[in-house]
Amino acid sequence: MNARALLGRGMFVVVLGLLGLTSCLPAPLGDPSESKADSRFSGVWEWRDGRTHQAIIRPWDEKTFLVDVLTGEPQADGSTKPRERNIYKAWLTDVKGQTFITMQPVELTGAMNGDARQPYYLIAKVKLDGTTLTATALEPDFKKLKDVTTRAALEKIVSENLDDPKLFNPGPITATRWTVEQMKGLDKLQETFQGWK
Repeated sequence: MNARALLGRGMFVVVLGLLGLTSCLPAPLGDPSESKADSRFSGVWEWRDGRTHQAIIRPWDEKTFLVDVLTGEPQADGSTKPRERNIYKAWLTDVKGQTFITMQPVELTGAMNGDARQPYYLIAKVKLDGTTLTATALEPDFKKLKDVTTRAALEKIVSENLDDPKLFNPGPITATRWTVEQMKGLDKLQETFQGWK
């Protein structure tokens, strides 16, 4: 596995760990210009795996989201010690009635002269059920995804293989939306991560 794929795995365990996702692909799913920023996804979503993860999802514009994922270690005094922060531009895509989120690291949105880094995307199937968000990543080791390089090719493979469990990572992540009371602590949490990213 190349370094970029390993980096993507680390980020998703962190995020889409809202996403726990471990999917890193060289092509996006769907076209952000044709998407809609469904307001039901906006908010703070939290999951724990020994560390705490909060994915702060806000509209970027009417079509896309800004996803700010804060990962930390809970401390005895109730505070959080920052460990990682990842920021993404994200959008939703419907494939045969199933909703997918595509996340692109903000630092890779838009080409810059002399920047040789190739874009990559974190992609997961997402499902909302009240205050619960379940995210199941595409499995980058799925044989048919190995040589995907274009959006059209990825969309075709996902559409044709939705019923194949091997298309997805076997470990979905389940996140819970913060309550109104928890939201009162958002400013303090963000201040804790102010020096990160």
